[in-house]
Amino acid sequence: MKKTLVALASLAALGTSFAQSSMTIYGNLDQTVYNASQGGKNVTSTGSNNNSSSYWGIMSSEDMGGGLKASFDLRSEITLMTGQAASTTTSATNAGQTSTAAVTQASIMNAGDKPSFFNRGAYLKLEKAGIGALTVGRQADAWWLAQGEVGSATGSSGGFGNLTAMQTNSGNFSNAVSGIANSTALTNYMGSASAAGTNINPTYTGVADAYMGGIALTTPNIGGFTGTYQMGIPKISYNDAGSANNGSAYALRYDGMGLSVRIANSTKNDYAGSKAWTQDVVGATYTMGAFKFTLANNRMKFQGSAVGNGTTATGAGVFYTMSSALTLNAAYGILKDDVNSLNKYTQTSLNAVYKLSPRSSVYAGLHNGKNEGAMKQTPIYGGASTDTLGATVSAYSVGIRHTF
Repeated sequence: MKKTLVALASLAALGTSFAQSSMTIYGNLDQTVYNASQGGKNVTSTGSNNNSSSYWGIMSSEDMGGGLKASFDLRSEITLMTGQAASTTTSATNAGQTSTAAVTQASIMNAGDKPSFFNRGAYLKLEKAGIGALTVGRQADAWWLAQGEVGSATGSSGGFGNLTAMQTNSGNFSNAVSGIANSTALTNYMGSASAAGTNINPTYTGVADAYMGGIALTTPNIGGFTGTYQMGIPKISYNDAGSANNGSAYALRYDGMGLSVRIANSTKNDYAGSKAWTQDVVGATYTMGAFKFTLANNRMKFQGSAVGNGTTATGAGVFYTMSSALTLNAAYGILKDDVNSLNKYTQTSLNAVYKLSPRSSVYAGLHNGKNEGAMKQTPIYGGASTDTLGATVSAYSVGIRHTF
């Protein structure tokens, strides 16, 4: 009996020394109240992602020794006013169509499918020091992460991220270009080539272009340089082309001496396996004392059978850290139709963030968006768009944010 107890104790000690693991519940809660006016009309509303996304998650990591570490991350979006978990705009869906024809955006959104609960991340990662990392599952698109890291504003509203969202969100994109035929590329991307017509590749993530169901390889940091390559699930049906509704992305990064540079691409294929559209971002930030400067450019280009339209977004920002608690920011950006120069959207934004504590802050912003031609955008990220072509939208926003 005594020998058995000693053996069990030895095994327990061996297990403890072999691997160290931890689990964390974390989150970001952010609620904005905003007012926007145009053409003598105004709207007052709230949002849980107008400034930064609200979410909660569970993560865990295990140190297996020898520089090898395994981890997972499960993250779910939250809408604070309703308590809704996840959202239709960032959730992978399966429309359940019975036709081999490409499905429409409306049919996907009304198919009765429930949003993915962990819509903002559900992946496993294996890392080895000096070699890199392998990530498998639902993860942020490498391009999307890169464009966020060169943002021009303290929050999403009025910043570079608001412009790229207009490019990648199909609902907003219909208000941003002159070629209506471009909707064909969006429709084809969300369709299926399978005989049953029910297979939407996990790379398709809702009406946004921010997440990918797939595999990613990330290099180790070498002299400040790192790189990531992602690819979606290659094939999910015998009757689908290997690249149907699939996608890939890459990001090249440099961080050092106050400078951060990002070069990234995201490519999405349609239901027939042909390239539907590409996103290409180039941007940088430079920190000098209390100041940080940002400049970024993103090009969305439709391919294949689409008419070839695209948009170009350019954003610039200046941040000034007045104190350990207060940050001021000015942002400027332009979204242009690459085919019809009459269609242009220009936005300016002034923002302030005040930290009440290391985890809680309040913020306020003044935003202006000038639409020209067929544009009808808003400077409020995820806010109500104007119903008048070429209108100028003036807005202000206030909010509170807490991380845990």
